[in-house]
Amino acid sequence: MSAADWRFFKVRPGNYPSRRIAAMSYLLLYYREEGLVDGLINSLNELAVDGLYRGLEECLLVAADGYWGWYLDFGLKAGGVVPALLGRERAADIVVNVLLPFAAARGRAEAHPELSEKAFDIYRRYPALAANTIEKHMRRQLGLGRYPVNTACRQQGLLHIYKTRCSQGKCLGCPVSQER
Repeated sequence: MSAADWRFFKVRPGNYPSRRIAAMSYLLLYYREEGLVDGLINSLNELAVDGLYRGLEECLLVAADGYWGWYLDFGLKAGGVVPALLGRERAADIVVNVLLPFAAARGRAEAHPELSEKAFDIYRRYPALAANTIEKHMRRQLGLGRYPVNTACRQQGLLHIYKTRCSQGKCLGCPVSQER
């Protein structure tokens, strides 16, 4: 990568690319014996379904310690509390958007239906992630409160409707508008 490829403008220091790379290096080191992918899949297999999402998030948490406990970036000393290299909110995003879809696909590809079923079961029950602007827009647009959008699956459903209907100007063909 060239220096011009790095983006820091309008990025919170806790989300700097250098911090994300540092977090990944910690994860690679932690899972060095079995490998990152197999380590996470094994964790998924070992945990019970009830409350599993917290256990999966914990497999990805990386605290800010050592150098990263004092600095936000190379040479940029923190003025206060230093955020985790990879915190619970980002770990939840990774579980929902990367780990569970990958586990479901791997289970199908390698003829392990129990892995796919477990990934889908967790996904269907996964609590809502932090709301983004598209979700907020869709809830306003559809007159929905926070309660009906109480799982990550439902959030992603709203994002799908937005991307395939709303942003395409296909309001008349939208299944949601026909039910109202």
